[in-house]
Amino acid sequence: MARKNTRKKRKKQLNGFIFPVPFAGVVVMVAALALGYVWLGCQCEALGDDIKDIEAEGVQLNKKKMTAEYRWVRTKSPRSMEIALQRHGIDMDWPRVGQVVRLERGASARSLESDALAGGVRVARVNRPLLHE
Repeated sequence: MARKNTRKKRKKQLNGFIFPVPFAGVVVMVAALALGYVWLGCQCEALGDDIKDIEAEGVQLNKKKMTAEYRWVRTKSPRSMEIALQRHGIDMDWPRVGQVVRLERGASARSLESDALAGGVRVARVNRPLLHE
């Protein structure tokens, strides 16, 4: 009889600790959801940093644009043009009345020719919008 008891003890020892399978599934799902939440948080933080960098770059580009526009307006002023012409040795004068062509919307090639024949200040109409408007 002693032999039978030892065999039963061995079987119990071989089975070991029993972990419930449904509980293990729940633990695995909770761990996966927690990792997904942390990953999404990291992605959102990285995108937020990228947005901040792009906004800062936009501010810098806007400042550069404003500086360039200011320099262009200052450069194309009549006094700056006269200085640039003198610096390059170009002798130019203001146009006479007959040399001036004013562009307006809606002109055709025929109206340009008739204005050229009439002499004086010519007014031309253009169908496409001007660049500065």
